[in-house]
Amino acid sequence: MKKFLFLTAAIVAAVAVLVAVSLPFARLRLESPFADGTVPGIIHVHTNRSDGLSAPDGVAAAAARAGLKFVVFTDHGDATRTPDPPVYRSGVLCLDAVEISTTGGHYLAIDMPAAPYPLAGEARDVVDDVRRLGGFGVVAHPNSPKLALSWRDWNAPFDAVEWLNPDTSWRIRMREPGWRARWNIVAALASYPLRSPETIARLLYDTGLGIDRWELFAHKRRVVLLAGADAHAKLALANVDPGDNSFALPIPGYEASFRTLSVHVRPERPLTGDAVRDATTVAQALRRGHAYVAIDGLASPPAFQFTAMNARGTASEGDQLDAGGPVTLHVRSNAPTSFVTIIWRDHEPLARVRDQADITRAVTDVPGMYRVEITAPPEQGSIPWIISNPIYVGITFPAAAAERHAASESRPLFDGRTTTRWRIEPDATSVAALDLVPQTGGAELRLRYGLSGGAAAGQYVALAVELPDGAAPGDRVTFTARADHPLRMSVQFRTLHGAAQRWQRSAYVDEVGREQTVHFNDVTPIGVTRTPYPAAKDIHDILFVVETTNTKPGSSGRLWIRRVDLQR
Repeated sequence: MKKFLFLTAAIVAAVAVLVAVSLPFARLRLESPFADGTVPGIIHVHTNRSDGLSAPDGVAAAAARAGLKFVVFTDHGDATRTPDPPVYRSGVLCLDAVEISTTGGHYLAIDMPAAPYPLAGEARDVVDDVRRLGGFGVVAHPNSPKLALSWRDWNAPFDAVEWLNPDTSWRIRMREPGWRARWNIVAALASYPLRSPETIARLLYDTGLGIDRWELFAHKRRVVLLAGADAHAKLALANVDPGDNSFALPIPGYEASFRTLSVHVRPERPLTGDAVRDATTVAQALRRGHAYVAIDGLASPPAFQFTAMNARGTASEGDQLDAGGPVTLHVRSNAPTSFVTIIWRDHEPLARVRDQADITRAVTDVPGMYRVEITAPPEQGSIPWIISNPIYVGITFPAAAAERHAASESRPLFDGRTTTRWRIEPDATSVAALDLVPQTGGAELRLRYGLSGGAAAGQYVALAVELPDGAAPGDRVTFTARADHPLRMSVQFRTLHGAAQRWQRSAYVDEVGREQTVHFNDVTPIGVTRTPYPAAKDIHDILFVVETTNTKPGSSGRLWIRRVDLQR
């Protein structure tokens, strides 16, 4: 009995020591000497409609306790579900959005109606679809060490990016080599019950999107900087699929996550209590980048303002300011005296200031993206406390990439009179028919299709044209297509030398016939291929495919194609 009591006492003492040495600094309680005109909220929140723990009402109640005024639900989906209308729950404005899985990472679609077909496939196509539907798209957890979650298409014209994401931070900690990384996780589990927001905030150190990565895309267009809670109210201890709770702990809770970080939007007008009107106000502020991120687990509540002024006017974060002589930068905050304010121009720090709440700096007339970070002192890990959006001074963004060179040669694959060399290829359970439909100016190929119902199991219908002599010397296919309803089809190239190989590029089609071009070197492999792109001389078939990546099982419709040409 004495040995048992001694062992119990030793374990209790060891746990007490572990908690004592791992306990992070308590977050600082700040005074707010001025009202900065912002509304605090959070994006990237999951409910029990996908892989979160609680229903929207419970999540909103947690947000209210944390002092937030809006929350954006982003349950996993393909965007075909009609979003719930904006509503106030527990005094918190609740906006319904969606997190879409692509082959190049995850994408949040905010302020968007239901999509007419499932959004999936390549990241660039999902980004294009979200923009076409009027949504605001945010790259989620871009630097996650889990391949399926990390973003890989930095050339896609996304609207915003999550600079920080707590789910990414713990995954990075778990992947770090050595005992120290494991210690950090164990220490976090020990300190979490006592100082939850502070513990999560400490894990954020050095896990945000790097300056070098941001530089890859920031000079191409305006990009909004945000942070996402990625709140599920549970922690997966292994790389599992969404909704799999086999290896999960019920931490961090929603309230702890909402007390860790927040997005402060600066609306054009005050919120009124009218959910629909206020949702528009918040969405507009997010779209314009009128927002900053605060890590409340370090200090709260924040107050922050950042402006730039020259002879052409005054701009706030997220805005563009035309060149007009010297620029005066003004930063005002309630940062603790130990925190450091850093003013950046592009990737270079212009100033580092400690123990000043009101900072003015005059800079020469140099175009650039000016932004502000306020960080905790080194003893607290130099974690960012405030991350502002940039002010774009004197920047002219490059025009969209020009179209590739015009074709010099063209070989028609459809003569406008017959279906010679054209055929249909449905899977064993789906049905299709090919018709030649007379039209003014020449006939069209009409594909009537019906995918079989049930679960998605690779159902497809293809309209194929055979190229017995290959596609050389062509380097692209140009076609005009329309459909009886909006859809995204796959344009595929198949070679038959040895085992069949295929590559594809999807194309958006709706009721208006449009000419489209797919280059052979702008496709992605389907399955395993020996080369990244097809060799023109080896292409045996070109297929126009309706399949379950972007079409629901059980769907039917009609697709018209005319003027199909090989070009170079």
